[in-house]
Amino acid sequence: MVDRFTVVGGRGFIGSALCAALHAGGNDVVSATHRDVPYGVPLGHVIYASGVSASTAEDASYAYAAHVEGVRRILDAGAFDSLLYLSSTRVYDGATATSEDTAPAVRPAEGRDLYRITKLAGEALCLAHAAPAVRVARLSNVSGANFASPLFLSDVLRQAVRERRVAVRTTRESAKDYIPLGEACRYLIAIARGGRERLYNVAQGENVANGTIYDALAARGIEIEIAPGAATVLTPPIDVRRLHAEFGPSRESLPALLPQLFEQFAAHFAAAHA
Repeated sequence: MVDRFTVVGGRGFIGSALCAALHAGGNDVVSATHRDVPYGVPLGHVIYASGVSASTAEDASYAYAAHVEGVRRILDAGAFDSLLYLSSTRVYDGATATSEDTAPAVRPAEGRDLYRITKLAGEALCLAHAAPAVRVARLSNVSGANFASPLFLSDVLRQAVRERRVAVRTTRESAKDYIPLGEACRYLIAIARGGRERLYNVAQGENVANGTIYDALAARGIEIEIAPGAATVLTPPIDVRRLHAEFGPSRESLPALLPQLFEQFAAHFAAAHA
């Protein structure tokens, strides 16, 4: 099936992977930022992937512009066949349940909630829109060759290939949900084309313990150093029953892809220092 897609945030880690997957499928693809959406042409299926990471959301003005104002302008213009807004499963932080029907709680007085608050505001604009083809995907931790990311998995892999040792501050028992980049793109494109629901969790549905990652690196001769008093950080498993009922289970997993990811990081940093 060939369609027109506009990927907002198409130069980012997830956005660029979406553009590549869509191009590979023979689709007509436009990449844009939230500041330069080409409103003068039909946008087709919009995937709104523009945003800041949770670790860099301290800039309130930019987080609001990327997560809220940019999608508002597209919704107001209305020149799209569908719109899929990429939110985050981080909206469930502190919740005891993670189904799409769970009501997230936020703490506006805490600066670290800025990311979740602006993502939820963007969600609210989309879910309040009258068009059923306006949808939201709450995306889990995406695992892939994200060489510059400050997040845990990329940081550990960078240390491993550059220093042959990894120093961490979280225990082996710490665990979170990771969805492989290719699977995330497959689900997001399918939802954008015709998801039956307005809101989806896009996640693996089961957590990966840090110990699994540490052991995979240790098998390659990497020294693992866990700091004394390291914290155990556990996130509740993400409920993916809605996603799997419509689109089937994930075909890949982080543990199976770890050797490939290690090689990608090794090749990237070897080339950078050649």
